[in-house]
Amino acid sequence: MRDPFFAKYISTYALSMTGLMVRATAMGYLVYDLTGDPFKLGVMSFAQVAPEIIFGPVAAAVLDRLDRRKLLITIQIIYVIGMLALVALLATDTVQFWHLVVIGTVMGTAASFDWPARMALVPTLVDRPLLQSAVAINAATFNGARVIGPSLAGWLIGLVGVMWCFGLYAAALLPFIAMLVVMPRNRRPVAHTSGESAWSELREGYRYIWEHKPIRAMLTVDIVPIMLGMSYLAMAPAIAHDVLKMGSEGLGYLLSGSGIGSLLGTLLVARMSGMQRRGMVVVIGVGLFGIALVAFGLTSSVILSLSLIVVVGLIYGTYSTMNDTLIQSTVEDAYRGRVSATYSMIWGLSPVGGLIAGSLAKFVGVQWAIAICGLLVLAYVPYLWFLTPLRKVD
Repeated sequence: MRDPFFAKYISTYALSMTGLMVRATAMGYLVYDLTGDPFKLGVMSFAQVAPEIIFGPVAAAVLDRLDRRKLLITIQIIYVIGMLALVALLATDTVQFWHLVVIGTVMGTAASFDWPARMALVPTLVDRPLLQSAVAINAATFNGARVIGPSLAGWLIGLVGVMWCFGLYAAALLPFIAMLVVMPRNRRPVAHTSGESAWSELREGYRYIWEHKPIRAMLTVDIVPIMLGMSYLAMAPAIAHDVLKMGSEGLGYLLSGSGIGSLLGTLLVARMSGMQRRGMVVVIGVGLFGIALVAFGLTSSVILSLSLIVVVGLIYGTYSTMNDTLIQSTVEDAYRGRVSATYSMIWGLSPVGGLIAGSLAKFVGVQWAIAICGLLVLAYVPYLWFLTPLRKVD
């Protein structure tokens, strides 16, 4: 943080991420307010995140060849335009569910390039000895936004209406765009210059991942936890409205609780930087995450729900941040963009869980839908323990 530019980067990143969490909370609230259908919450989640599966390989193919600064500027402008369009629809009282799906799909497509570009950019901002600290600070900033954003969204929805949440996100992006515009040129990542085509380099990147078993194991950690476990976030509006009877403020409390837990987990990882067998901690963390999800899904008490969602966030924040740090510390710089894009693609699986949980909720209720997803996460642990080298990674 003594580096003036890194400090500016983190501060504007924090503002944009807080706006993103306001947007995400408001979008879930708006969808459920318009439709009252938990399945459509899953559909909306799918629309926003599924493009990462489709366009993830494209991002992987080009990220090590492009100026990530210019790419990020373009993406943030797309976000601003999307939010202004949604504000206009709400201001004229013409918004419909299909509008939200279209806007969510556009935003999700842009995010296919945004997230891996950010992941690959951070390691270029500091010297390698400071990499773990930079990754931890970046993750802590994201999780801090998860604490503030949902509460702010709940307050704004109740005070001035959901429309202003989307306007706030558009405004919060402007300082980040300005920071990227004035980014010193010597901070720009060096383009990959092998002379091969983008798709040849993509195949080379996948070959690199496949042949390095520890990296491959780290990338597979979150396949099931993200695909199924993160469905609790997609179902949070239904939990707040139908189970806890708390409305928009309750949704803000739930998502903020998850963010508080994740922030604490991130800070815990920063204190564990010298420990050994970190891969074992990651595997155990996945198991504990599944157990915590089952407990959260089956409780109907407001106090227990708020307490357990903090625990869910704490466990996820700990093992996922440690896994992120292991990946960034292990991968070679020449492959960083392709590995980051591949890792980001896994997040494209999260709407699958939203659709599964939303479909299950129609038959067994939203609580049992979350609990079943937690059991499936728990069942994934033996694979990670016995069939990957992850538990042996230091």
